Amino acid sequence: MKAIEQIIAGYVSLKNRQALEQLRDHRQHLLDDVRTHSVPGFRPSVVNETLAEEIELIEGALARFDEHG
Repeated sequence: MKAIEQIIAGYVSLKNRQALEQLRDHRQHLLDDVRTHSVPGFRPSVVNETLAEEIELIEGALARFDEHG
């Protein structure tokens, strides 16, 4: 299990929706920064993919909160 999955599972078990939302927002901010700031010689594709995957995992966890009211 990846570290982000453990963090998400912890927040879910604690029913801490706010922490998940903050984590998602932070990852989204990082993704936006990587996409808008180019650094010569740096290829952000791996970082983009990782952050997008993490955001997707967080969104999935948040959806479970919505399903269970």
